[in-house]
Amino acid sequence: MWNESQLQRSRVSPGTRLNGIYEIECQIGIGGMGEVYKGHAIQTGDPVAIKMMLGDLVENEAALALFRREASALHQLQHDAIVRYYVFTIEPVLQRPYLAMEFVDGRSLSEILQDAPLPFEAVRGLMQRLTAGLQAAHDRGIFHRDVSPDNIIIPQGDVTRAKIIDFGIARSSHLGQATVIGSGFAGKHNYVSPEQLGLFGGDVTAKSDIYSLGLVLYEALTGRPLDMGGSQVEIVDKRRRVPDLGAVDLRLRPLLERMLQPDPNARPPSMAAVAAWSLGQSPPAAAAARAPDASAGKADRRAPGWWRWRYAAAAAMILILGGGAVGAYYVLTAPAVGPSRPTPPSFDTAGEPPAVDKDGKTKIAKNLGPPDELTRPRPGPRNDAKTPGRTQKVKQYVEQYDGGECFFVMPVAIGEVAATLEGFGASTRPFEALDRAFQRDQGFEAQIGVRQVMPAQCPAITFLNRLRNERARAPRLQIDNVRLRNGEVLGGTVEGFGSANVELLLVSDAGRVHNVSNLLKPATEGKSFEIGMKREGLSGSQPQLLIAVATAKPLEALRMTAPVDAQQLFPAVLAEAERTRQNVGAMARYFKLEN
Repeated sequence: MWNESQLQRSRVSPGTRLNGIYEIECQIGIGGMGEVYKGHAIQTGDPVAIKMMLGDLVENEAALALFRREASALHQLQHDAIVRYYVFTIEPVLQRPYLAMEFVDGRSLSEILQDAPLPFEAVRGLMQRLTAGLQAAHDRGIFHRDVSPDNIIIPQGDVTRAKIIDFGIARSSHLGQATVIGSGFAGKHNYVSPEQLGLFGGDVTAKSDIYSLGLVLYEALTGRPLDMGGSQVEIVDKRRRVPDLGAVDLRLRPLLERMLQPDPNARPPSMAAVAAWSLGQSPPAAAAARAPDASAGKADRRAPGWWRWRYAAAAAMILILGGGAVGAYYVLTAPAVGPSRPTPPSFDTAGEPPAVDKDGKTKIAKNLGPPDELTRPRPGPRNDAKTPGRTQKVKQYVEQYDGGECFFVMPVAIGEVAATLEGFGASTRPFEALDRAFQRDQGFEAQIGVRQVMPAQCPAITFLNRLRNERARAPRLQIDNVRLRNGEVLGGTVEGFGSANVELLLVSDAGRVHNVSNLLKPATEGKSFEIGMKREGLSGSQPQLLIAVATAKPLEALRMTAPVDAQQLFPAVLAEAERTRQNVGAMARYFKLEN
């Protein structure tokens, strides 16, 4: 995160000249690794957009390689629907690399859709424009991998002149390059394809852009995005089935159903096939049977956007960045009798949903057993190590990795060349070490989502890590909200524990553990609960943990009638389980309580 003083040091002043060719006018955007300025060519006065790497990153070879790659991708692409490339160089005085490109005077599609959805004919015109540009990129073996409304600019509101921008995470199937920045994520989570998360082997091809474009077209038609975000488990789960398209105009619904198929092989074979179908020339299924597959080339594996580098997601509980004062804890109550609450969403995986911020960016971690398509070895050699059982070996590597105290990580999705992980801890440093070790030992990079817990909650994280090999015995825990206002009700279910005894524990940011098992009620499958959350003296937004613990017989350590410190309770639970020779399974969920 950049603070204001860092931004001031980084910012280039208006009037600054670059290589004697361009002059800076004003800053128009900033991200985690770079800034965008409006400028003009000194000799002609023509406007240009200048993407400049932040000064603090000029020595970062990985970032520089990714920056060069965007320039290389744009240099190869000559199409009116793709922003034009002018020059990539390093300014000799500032010693900062920059990329000069066409300045597109317009609003992003995401901004336009905040006002209203587009008319049907406008959406069809937009589709024709975008498919033509993306097909041109695919013909050159370049896959955008971040097709989203933010990366589509509409000049003067004319969708037929739309421009695709930000090829910072584009990959060429002809380069055979490895991912250059660890722990990053290619694409916004709400628009990524299943294979970008490790499903279906993790091979990113032209079909991935087709999936993302389908989500963009849905948003253009309805004025609101499909909810494809959430926790890492939710994000993966939502991509195992075609989303609900009931709000889509019937004239385009069959096409979107084909574009949003989870299996890439079931999608239209090319952007050209998408465009042809939208003009009524061929239904998607027939097009798929006849058209050549433009995605046959293998994309280089996942790499993050050059200015969107961040930890991504994945594991077996849930926590979010928290902080602040402790204060008196909750008053835990069974809510007053009233209208029945809607059934919380269910997740097929034995996992848990992490939280997302208002922009739909993933923020947490989960617990689940990867489904068959994530763990089943797939035949066929890869340039390095695509051998039978590879996915299982990757999964075992993650499950056996131990980052020390207050560290927990589990796989959410594992493919032969992609892995989505989610972790919890008080510091990101152990996960940075995991990132390096994983790439060194497995030959590719993982997406690692990190949820930072409060130090007082660390005993709960260490407890979960001790039980990481007992995941098969863990119950399924689901909650219906990951953000609650002080005084609201948290609902959810506990399932999959069979005849075992189950206890429900609430771990506050202060490290106080409350046994709320008395609020569990019989449900169709398992048990449900509703917990009235009220905290006196709440400051800001605080992370909380809800943990379901399953044992063959009740443990005395868990039969507390008053809150107990986490550092006292969890070691006692493990000691009693060992003494009584009981196996313990546990699953956690994260939510935030805020003013």
